[in-house]
Amino acid sequence: MLMEKVVKLKDIADRLQVSVVTVSNALAGRSGVSEELRSRIEQTAQELGYQKKPRREKKQAKQRTLRPGLRIGVVIPKEYVTKYASFYWELYQRVAMEASRMGCFVLLEIVERGENGSSRLPLLLQGDQIDGLIALGIQERFYLAELYRKAACPMLMLDSNFDEIPCDAVISNSFYGMYQVTNYLIRQGHTRLAFVGERLATGSIMDRYQGYSKALLEHGIRERADWIIADRDSVTRDTILQLPQELPTAFVCNSDYTAELLAHLLVKENLRIPEDISLAGYDDFLAGGILQGRLTTYAVDMDAMAHESLKLLMKRMKERGREKMVRTVDGKLIIRESVQNVKGER
Repeated sequence: MLMEKVVKLKDIADRLQVSVVTVSNALAGRSGVSEELRSRIEQTAQELGYQKKPRREKKQAKQRTLRPGLRIGVVIPKEYVTKYASFYWELYQRVAMEASRMGCFVLLEIVERGENGSSRLPLLLQGDQIDGLIALGIQERFYLAELYRKAACPMLMLDSNFDEIPCDAVISNSFYGMYQVTNYLIRQGHTRLAFVGERLATGSIMDRYQGYSKALLEHGIRERADWIIADRDSVTRDTILQLPQELPTAFVCNSDYTAELLAHLLVKENLRIPEDISLAGYDDFLAGGILQGRLTTYAVDMDAMAHESLKLLMKRMKERGREKMVRTVDGKLIIRESVQNVKGER
């Protein structure tokens, strides 16, 4: 007598040309699968005679959803691969290396703004190309919300976060990092401090400004409105950086990239760094320039951010119904030669 063939999730997936993860999520009633696709999966499972596994095998089935070979999509805005290439391109590579170590594949898509200022939805969302999505450096609230709504797989925000978007996020500790940087400048005798960064451009810049502001407040230093200097247009992201009429003794820059732009403006005015003006940044990543190897900054732990992102995304694949999680990754203060000790100077 011939034994009846046991129908597996892979049989259903092969029949419909979708992933095993998608089939598993649909049959388990989890979110992230469209109603039309869920109906087709359930109908095919019935036609093939699929029987759900008994409860004692539930743990084993859950582990198989994290099989090697998962496809992780990464979406990056074009401006961050051109204008801000150094940091975000490096962070993407750390994600790709960590994914490879975990036995996963990474598919990269670069999206750019249209004429109306909005970005198109990535082609990665079409069909069943990916098992998880990482939105890297995307700061547009409504675009992220649309990505989350359209994605049929778990999604994670890397280096951005909005509370109302219910997907997980991994961010650098921008608030405490810039608080440390500003406190270091104050310990070096600086009380005339300017912050450089468009606060409304990104959540991380706002957090860094608040860290700077907290340090000033704790030391009784008055914050001057003319020393809160925008480095870019909050909508177009075009550079608009200009020196203030009255110069501080030190500039606290929201990124190393902005610090490099500012350094060129100072050099044009025949000002020396750090003898005349001190500079500090954030990221610890410069692709060349006059400040390379010289800039005091706060180093982002990109390896930890990549690892936490993939770990959190994998956890979401297993636990679709849990509450949103946000991981904040600490870095460290890196002291170099761009800051002058001005204690005792008048």
